[in-house]
Amino acid sequence: MTTTVQLLALVAGVLALAGANAQDTTNGSPRGAPYRIDLAQYNQALLPRIRPLIEAPADPREEEIVPFFELLPEYRDRLSGNFLIDGFTRARDAGRCLLCMSTSYLFLSLYNETVSLTDGRTERLRAIAGRLCRLLGFKAYLCDGVIGLNGDIIQYVLENRQPFPEPADICQVYLQELDCLGDGRNVSAPDAYRTIAIASAPVRDQDTVEGSFVARAAAGDKKSGAVTEGQCPRRKGGKHGDRGSRDPLTIVHLTDIHYDPEYVIGVNADCRAEACCRVLPDLPPANGTSGGAGYWGDYRDCDTPWHAVVDVMEHIRTQHEHIDAIYFTGDIVHHFTWNTTIETNEQAMRQVFDLMKRTFPGVPIYPILGNHESHPANLYAPHTVTGALRTNYLYDFIIKQWADWLPMTGRIRETLSEGGYYTVRTPYGLRIIGLNNNPCFVHNFWLFYSLDYFLPQLQWLHDTLLEAEHANERVHILAHVPSYDDSCFVGWTREYRKIVERFAHIITAQFNGHSHVDEFNLYYPRATVDPLRPISVAWNGGSTTTFTKLNPNYKVFLFDPVSFEPIEQDTWMYNLTAANESPDRRPEWFRAYSFKEYYQLPDLSLDSLGWLMQRFAQSEEQLASYWRAKQKWADPLLQEGCTGTCLREALCAIVRTEHDDNRICEALYQPQPEVQSVVNGA
Repeated sequence: MTTTVQLLALVAGVLALAGANAQDTTNGSPRGAPYRIDLAQYNQALLPRIRPLIEAPADPREEEIVPFFELLPEYRDRLSGNFLIDGFTRARDAGRCLLCMSTSYLFLSLYNETVSLTDGRTERLRAIAGRLCRLLGFKAYLCDGVIGLNGDIIQYVLENRQPFPEPADICQVYLQELDCLGDGRNVSAPDAYRTIAIASAPVRDQDTVEGSFVARAAAGDKKSGAVTEGQCPRRKGGKHGDRGSRDPLTIVHLTDIHYDPEYVIGVNADCRAEACCRVLPDLPPANGTSGGAGYWGDYRDCDTPWHAVVDVMEHIRTQHEHIDAIYFTGDIVHHFTWNTTIETNEQAMRQVFDLMKRTFPGVPIYPILGNHESHPANLYAPHTVTGALRTNYLYDFIIKQWADWLPMTGRIRETLSEGGYYTVRTPYGLRIIGLNNNPCFVHNFWLFYSLDYFLPQLQWLHDTLLEAEHANERVHILAHVPSYDDSCFVGWTREYRKIVERFAHIITAQFNGHSHVDEFNLYYPRATVDPLRPISVAWNGGSTTTFTKLNPNYKVFLFDPVSFEPIEQDTWMYNLTAANESPDRRPEWFRAYSFKEYYQLPDLSLDSLGWLMQRFAQSEEQLASYWRAKQKWADPLLQEGCTGTCLREALCAIVRTEHDDNRICEALYQPQPEVQSVVNGA
């Protein structure tokens, strides 16, 4: 790889680290009215001050992030207090947004200078790439890894994107959660990208539709064991499949394993990198027993040792006698994103998939991809780019690995090859749609190239649901990144939300991973006379990894065998502190709670869940009970606690299905006497 490529990798990779982990060096205590910073003037003043540091002969070895404003005495007072960025007044954290945009400006300016040179270009680019990363305080091995892995992609983006990106273009996407958006036109504007075509909803007689669906489901499929296009083969009985046709369906939701093949028990777990609990360069010895990585995992930034992965599978197999299916919503690969290869990623995935096949023979498993499965991590390329940069290698790999679980017929093979997504009809009549929505993840650098290259998959989703509607089928949707999460680009979120609203009558549940916490999300209609009545629910499986500050968990759902609506959800977990105190014994898994019992609900219907939201809005005590369950009762997070604004955000996160759309949350906090009287016991 050329050093041109190495520098190009810096713009996104290092900014990811800077934006996520930089110390808050700019926002201090307010000093009266906020100062206003002219971004152009600030950047023009910064460039000549940073240039000597970048071009200095000695490599900087400082491990602390350099506050850029310290290089500008004339800005020191303004940036150490409360300030706003002119043109970016919506920014929720002006300090981090300024750091992102100024770093982007430095990179793009130095890049443009360098590519215009005819001599000495290679040497200069090498120095710039490493120096800017190190000046931001990141370890040398991390800088080398980020630069080395992502360079081809960033090079392609900068050479082919029209127009050439501005600093704000990068930060608006990468730091979407902080609203680093220009006050004028920006990437969150509805007209910034194309939209999908939504079919008009038919005029339905609900009783007729439900009746025909129930009759079809009750009659069952009379075609013996034949496999039709997009339909899974029937199981041949056995421990996991020998169920009465009217018994509830038992489905295990498993997600975010994050297996680390190089996990080292007892190694220093305070490594001050993006991930720990393996041997890293310049890592000092652990400080006593508290500093070493635990046997079963660690609450710090650590992934999962192999014996803990095996333990999860073995516990599920022995604890639950009947399992009708397993939903696996992605992320097998570890968090060391600067140190991956295609070969090591595939080895880890193959190892986990083989474990699943041995542990659950005869049990249908419906898998999807996580953002960490790709190499480099998070990057899922458009099909319009050069072949060497595409993600086809991963799609070819999963076709072989998933062939034991999915019928690799023409249609399924085609969509898996196209983008890692599929649809299949289960033996019990439910249609499953497995999406690859990782392109929406804001750390996916290909969004800098195109804000809407993922639209064909969303159009396919719409068309598949339209077919399911015509066939009177019910649907479960699996996707890794929650579309309601701030880390899912708003361009995907808006279109997906339209689809969910259009087909809510046949989507009986959605399933996500990625966030690692035990949460759920409710979709509400955008315009209706009954705005506080939800129309769809998405369940998050949590994680079997402890990354970060969490206990491992999985979920078990019971579904009505005819309507395929949820009847109950149990969350199983173990306390990591207790497990690590007895490394010679297997962890003590326990059922943490059953949803209906814990929240005192008559059922898991959308109406009941909507009523629960109103209770949460009226009772901080009840909302706190949800927050504790969401954090999986993990010791570090319980010690931190959550009150006031923190709890309000926990509720808003449940009912927010599009970034920065707090309409439902605000409505819930309006006075509602009938709810208050119930909460108060009147």
